Amino acid sequence: MTRFRTRPIPAVLRLPLCAVPLCAAPLRAAPLCAAIAVLAPLHAARAQVDYHLSGVAQGGVVGTDRPAAGDAHWDAVGAYAVTGSLETVTDSGVTYGALLRVGSGNTGRSTDRPGNADRQGIGIDQAYVYAAGGWGKVRLGQSWGASERATDLLPLLVGGEMDGFWTQSGRVRPPGTALGRAYAARDSDDATKVDYETPRLFGVKAGFSYAPKRRAFGQDIVAASAVPAETNFWEGAVNYRGDWGPLQYELGAAYNHADAAHGWLRDTSTVTLAGGLTYGGFTVGTVLFDDGDSGLLRNRTAPSPGDTRGATVQGTYENGPYGLTLFWHGSETENWTTYQAYGLGLSWKVRGDTTLGLDLIHWAADLESGNPAAMAGQSSPHPTGNVATAVVEFRF
Repeated sequence: MTRFRTRPIPAVLRLPLCAVPLCAAPLRAAPLCAAIAVLAPLHAARAQVDYHLSGVAQGGVVGTDRPAAGDAHWDAVGAYAVTGSLETVTDSGVTYGALLRVGSGNTGRSTDRPGNADRQGIGIDQAYVYAAGGWGKVRLGQSWGASERATDLLPLLVGGEMDGFWTQSGRVRPPGTALGRAYAARDSDDATKVDYETPRLFGVKAGFSYAPKRRAFGQDIVAASAVPAETNFWEGAVNYRGDWGPLQYELGAAYNHADAAHGWLRDTSTVTLAGGLTYGGFTVGTVLFDDGDSGLLRNRTAPSPGDTRGATVQGTYENGPYGLTLFWHGSETENWTTYQAYGLGLSWKVRGDTTLGLDLIHWAADLESGNPAAMAGQSSPHPTGNVATAVVEFRF
């Protein structure tokens, strides 16, 4: 079955290991240099290495009729990501490799789209070495964890929709009090970790991740909480793929736990469930999360924010170069807000490497009347707003 939201790497070169100049910038390419040490025993045998290079860039505008206080009604946005990797296979069938992705931010979960515009300049999104064989795959470094890989099943088009620019543009976004903790579901994201996944047997694959701290050596995780970083971040997840006639489906479940940074905070404990279905050009995905009281004060008093839980349902239809996405998201933070957003996304692939995208989103919040903090700066206990994005995406 085809994995949702994956993309074939377009450029593949074969060259001797000794010809790869990976250590020219040791601070940025340390994991790839480590891969050379892993692969060094193969050099004497003139082992061939597959080298992959790909990139993606987006540029456009985001507008809203209800910006956060002090922000603008519209803003230009731009982001990019460049990924390089190398891989070799030994005579015994074991694969060794390394990957480095740099760009303007996190690449948006398991897609290879660029990160949000809040991070300018160059940042390391992923950098890790790995080994794989019949026993599974091990990664060491800054990578997506088991939870992300197993449950990231929302189909997306170019514009971004739920995890795109519209909630993360630097100066154009809905008011933070309206969003509440709607996007607070916690995983180790691209934090530095050790990660293991089993081979897929009878459609089932399991994964386990451990990060000493919810921080990456290249950058903090995207959309980092104001809560200090947790330690001993464990993730366990399982994913199942199957088909039933012309239908292809995928299911995922994950549980994450981490120790709070301070004794006066709650430990992280979050559950994520997801599913996806594909039929012809139609793809539908859903993700549900329950963040509980992760990272909140142990002895908080009402009306302080409480447990957060939410769900997203998203579907796409693609017909040749054209695509349509519809989505709905709802989430609730106890004693803070109930939040919903829905809308559509359109895409048009004008060339094989260039796509135009348009998103139209409507959001609405129901602020708890008993929470003065949530009502601060709001003219109504039921604020609503609209966001529109227009994006050009280029890939190589």
